Amino acid sequence: MSMKKHNRLDLAMNQFETAVALFLAKKDYFSVITLAGAADVVFCQMITRNGESNLTDILVDHDEKERSREEVGREVNDLLFINDLKHLDPGNDEYISLNAYECAYTTILKGLANYNAFDSKNSKVVSDFLEWGQKNLDPDKYNIYCDPNWKPKA
Repeated sequence: MSMKKHNRLDLAMNQFETAVALFLAKKDYFSVITLAGAADVVFCQMITRNGESNLTDILVDHDEKERSREEVGREVNDLLFINDLKHLDPGNDEYISLNAYECAYTTILKGLANYNAFDSKNSKVVSDFLEWGQKNLDPDKYNIYCDPNWKPKA
């Protein structure tokens, strides 16, 4: 089989779009987390290479504890079990407990913030995901219309 050169951004976009498609089809939330998480790493690195801020940088800027980019990034990935699904490090238990649906949804949201940096806001995957959110999420709890002035109701 011959080797072919592939653009990393194209690969990451494909992984992310596949993750969203799996999520919308209610299939394999574990793969959604892994694919969207892996794609987001590439998005973050490419955004940084372009001299811009990615979602992790923005979180660091608003972090009251003044932690490093690596610490904040690891905390978010740990919260979403992204690394737990990719690695079995020495001393790790063979089982993990998580809400796969919530982690998949949130991993897509995390990736979407960075995916949009590549002029992808009008892509079918974004519109499909936003449409799903408008049909399935509580507008008092989630900013389903992407209003920059939105605040959750108490």
